[in-house]
Amino acid sequence: MSDALTVPVVHLLKAGVLYQSDTPLVWEQILTQQAAIGDYLSVIGLDVVIDRVEGYAYVRQQDSDARDDGVTVPRLVTRHRLSFPVSLMLVLLRGRLADSDADSADPRLMLTRDELVEMVRGFLPPRSNEAQLVDQIDAHIKKLVDLKALRQTKQTGAYEVRRHIKALVDAQALNDFNDLLATYSSAVSATAKDDA
Repeated sequence: MSDALTVPVVHLLKAGVLYQSDTPLVWEQILTQQAAIGDYLSVIGLDVVIDRVEGYAYVRQQDSDARDDGVTVPRLVTRHRLSFPVSLMLVLLRGRLADSDADSADPRLMLTRDELVEMVRGFLPPRSNEAQLVDQIDAHIKKLVDLKALRQTKQTGAYEVRRHIKALVDAQALNDFNDLLATYSSAVSATAKDDA
């Protein structure tokens, strides 16, 4: 591998998702070396995905059916099985990001911890102990920070919704999940009324 590829490839492999705003010099290297990086990563069964408009790049595992040589390469990129509440929060955040893009000129969506709690609270089964529910939601928020879907800001209790959520939850998945959420929400409401 040439020296020009070393820095951008290592950053892509370590970062998970690399944002232009976080590392502008590496971002420029990725853009100028895009084809060479793609060729290099394809040897080990990876694709580089670059979204110039949103300003992020990441590496994903190639689909074994997409390989020209038909060789099945062992999985290098770890898949994360997400719990229902974390998946729910991802979809809700994707919806909030779409609403923000439609209503605001600011590309950044900032939410407080309290807004995140309120956003998801109605979709989770009610608990007799409210503090336990909030602690559970805090754990889900931490998981989203670990997955880099949320980034904690310098302001205490504030989070930035990261733009690559659009790649994780596309428009079709958002619509499908919204249908499931509507069904789930009605079931949770019916259960809560029966218990009252």
